[in-house]
Amino acid sequence: MRLSKYFILMLLLALLVSCVSINNRVQLISNAVASSNELQSCELSSVKNEKKILTQGLNPENIAFLNWNIYKGNGENWQQDLSGFAQSHDLMTIQEAMLDEELTALLEQHDFNWVMNTAFHFNGTAAGVMTVAGADAVYSCGFKVEEPLIQIPKSTLVSYYTIEGSKKRLLVANIHGINFTFGVSLYRQQMERLYDAVKSHDGPMIVAGDFNSWSDDRMIEVSELINKLSLSNIEYPVNNKTHVFGNAIDHVFYRQLELVSNRVLQVSSSDHNPISVNFRLKSEIL
Repeated sequence: MRLSKYFILMLLLALLVSCVSINNRVQLISNAVASSNELQSCELSSVKNEKKILTQGLNPENIAFLNWNIYKGNGENWQQDLSGFAQSHDLMTIQEAMLDEELTALLEQHDFNWVMNTAFHFNGTAAGVMTVAGADAVYSCGFKVEEPLIQIPKSTLVSYYTIEGSKKRLLVANIHGINFTFGVSLYRQQMERLYDAVKSHDGPMIVAGDFNSWSDDRMIEVSELINKLSLSNIEYPVNNKTHVFGNAIDHVFYRQLELVSNRVLQVSSSDHNPISVNFRLKSEIL
């Protein structure tokens, strides 16, 4: 999120709040299944609630991954950009997704399965974080956290995917960090809540999203999270990641995967540049 957006948002939110509907329950929506569950340990729950998978798992030799805050589809030509990304990626974590007919039609055109954790409804349309994949999720769960100043939630989604030829499942966590806070105590609580939800998983993992890590103190909390989960950071050949106050706010972290290639794609269709990463499963994990 660019610096100017922080100030503009605060002015506009008072006008927009009458259009926003908030449900305190967690609402997961999918083109395959819908459920409402708020769970502290997604791993333990997935054992009991996993469904029959009708699609093949991810290719262990090439998992093309993209993370992107789509800016609610307000940018010009976002459809063209997202369609291009969909053609070249197997798995995408999207923040600020608006579940309107335009987005769902685009995903259907590319034969993607998707799961959304709804943060709120705007003029009747669900908005939140969405994870999109060529394979169907075994199980998904999530939680949401209210922005303390504006009372509009940010959501987090955790999904599990099968990998062809492996007994291990890939955990993908998609987070949108809370933004407007005094100090970092509430931000720390959100990071700790994510840790509690995924800490039981012993397999490969990708944790990605718009962390809103725009201060050094917030980056300390993010670093604490990735250290506790034994995740690796990524060094980018050209670091065009979106920065606020000198700090990158979008991140992709991983473990038990090999990094094949990575790049940050420059776009004008959102105020965030998407991050593209190619992984392969470590041979000893198969």
